Amino acid sequence: MSKRTLYYICLVLGAFFVIVTEFQDTPDLILQIGGFCLLMLALFQLSKGIKNLPTKESFIENEEEE
Repeated sequence: MSKRTLYYICLVLGAFFVIVTEFQDTPDLILQIGGFCLLMLALFQLSKGIKNLPTKESFIENEEEE
């Protein structure tokens, strides 16, 4: 199992914990905070894997072509 798969599992589990605690009659604060932490950790780690897009260069190479 790759790290990316583990982060997606953490993302789903974190979202699940947060949603489940919202609909309980007496929500468990520790479970909700743990779900948020899991969710944020997974989002942070997954966003680090997104590569930067190359900057768009102007179609005009030099000013003489204008």
